[in-house]
Amino acid sequence: MRHDESTAPGSGRNGVLASFRGMRFGVVGFAFLAVLLDGFDSASLSFVLPSLAEQWGVASADFTPAVVLTNIGVVCGYLASGRLAVRLGLRRMLIAGTVLFAVGSLATALVLPLQSLTALSTVRLITGLGLGVVLPGAVSLATAHHPDEQRQTVSVTVTLGLAFGGTVAGVFGSSMLTSVGATGVFWIGGALPLLLAGLMGRWLPAAPAPVAANSTMAAPGADDPATAAREARVGALFAPGLRAATVLLWIFAFLVFIASYTLQSWVPTLLTGYGFSASQAPIGLAFLSFGGVVGGIVLLLLAARKEIRFALMVMPVIGAASMVCAATVGTDHTALLLALAGSGAGVTASQIGQLTLAVAMYPPATRTAGVGWAAALGRVGSIVGPATAGVLLALSLPGDDIVLLTAIPVVVAAVSAAVLWRLPHAADRTCGAEDVEPKQREVTAR
Repeated sequence: MRHDESTAPGSGRNGVLASFRGMRFGVVGFAFLAVLLDGFDSASLSFVLPSLAEQWGVASADFTPAVVLTNIGVVCGYLASGRLAVRLGLRRMLIAGTVLFAVGSLATALVLPLQSLTALSTVRLITGLGLGVVLPGAVSLATAHHPDEQRQTVSVTVTLGLAFGGTVAGVFGSSMLTSVGATGVFWIGGALPLLLAGLMGRWLPAAPAPVAANSTMAAPGADDPATAAREARVGALFAPGLRAATVLLWIFAFLVFIASYTLQSWVPTLLTGYGFSASQAPIGLAFLSFGGVVGGIVLLLLAARKEIRFALMVMPVIGAASMVCAATVGTDHTALLLALAGSGAGVTASQIGQLTLAVAMYPPATRTAGVGWAAALGRVGSIVGPATAGVLLALSLPGDDIVLLTAIPVVVAAVSAAVLWRLPHAADRTCGAEDVEPKQREVTAR
């Protein structure tokens, strides 16, 4: 049953500040840094594309397979995250994912001098597998170390690493291309996560019991790995009271990721159509990603005052309106960059928010699977969006038209969030009602 979250104790700014008290900043910091490097790697391919297209003498649209295969790898990593959490435990899963995408980034640096689109696409698929494991592992491990009332704050904080990583890539992209070239970008993008993986192996604690028992994602009262494995399967996400919310969450994630990754993958390329040079184009990514950081903070405040599902109705509207502005400002570069920042605020906050809602909506035993599957369905959108945009670029459709079309799924996502807001079971769960673990344990995989 819905209650008035706006008047709930600890709501608003004071609620946000209170949720940071007692936070285990060591665990959150490691998780945040892993996700930041994930975001940096994802953005790296985007901002080097215009430069690579010039060097290789090919059209930017020819890199569509590399972009798409990266996201396919991420989807596979997300889908495997629930089972990997059972087999490896969250800590080892996060470290393994970090090592894998580091190796993939180093392999990217090795194959770039070959100027082979096939080789580049192959190593990006491997990189994507590691990237896909990192985010659900980082969010689940960080939230496992905190009580329920801090879950949303911790989830948003960790996931903001994606936007920070994109911001770092955008701000320093031009200077990195000038100083170390595209190959050097990926050498750096591989070395840093390897270093972080070593530090996590030394100091990152495992998930506490009862979330982790014998290195498995065990639920409270689940004494054997078989029970934990059953509850990590997708069927548990369709337990009574979760079915409709799961479907709506997946729809929302799919639509938001279409827009988010279309912009993240192609904004530097689209900006060349607005008169930006290949070396200047990364600044668009910086504004888009920095807007995402601001949007994440706004999301945190809205979620504290009005609850996360309300925030997921508001932020897509901001993103869609900003995209319409970006498509209609013409050649005014300042207005265009500001509109991109607004677009990033709306779509990135929505992207972060859907993971935060998954953390709040699912009980501990199914949380990693819930986060992983919501992110995976979103990443299906991250395949569809950039692939479609690549085809439209190949057909010479103007960049402003592509941006305008990208606003459509964001509007539909806002409608999905409004329907989710009306679901009483989702309201109970996200407002802190007791998890229905006994019901969850009766559900077997489909």
